[in-house]
Amino acid sequence: MSSGRPAAPSPPPAAAAALPGVAPSRRRRRGPAPGPPPVPPTPGSAAAAAAPGGNDVFVTSRSDFRAQLRRCQRLLAPGGAPGAGTGGGRELRLHGLGLAVPRTINLALQLQAGAGGALRLHASTSSVPLRAHRHRRDGDGDDGDAPRHNSAIHIRLCREAPCA
Repeated sequence: MSSGRPAAPSPPPAAAAALPGVAPSRRRRRGPAPGPPPVPPTPGSAAAAAAPGGNDVFVTSRSDFRAQLRRCQRLLAPGGAPGAGTGGGRELRLHGLGLAVPRTINLALQLQAGAGGALRLHASTSSVPLRAHRHRRDGDGDDGDAPRHNSAIHIRLCREAPCA
């Protein structure tokens, strides 16, 4: 098994490309080049009210449920939410669209049960218009279909103390 000699170290990745007969690997970037980071909206502006914060969780049907649950528990824990200080995350907003609506409700109820009733739920529903991604064959641009909508739910979870 072992001949008593130490194994020869393998060349580092940069040196492997310099070996004769080995083509250097090229990495292609997919999509456009990254731009500058977005500028955060100023507090009190309309963009700040519409922009998602650190305590917004968008629930999808593809994400792991247990991972979403752990993330929400971490955000609600003391010191978990950004800018929450030592008092912990006082409020968490869950958002679900379409097939993720029942999963969003289940996540909120699991969080409430795990908190021993210390969380209060405030739910609201809405209807979101969808854009059709169809190729139009004729030049008039109107295919006569009615616009489609999708159901959405927004659940605000806050500590038993009154939420604003």
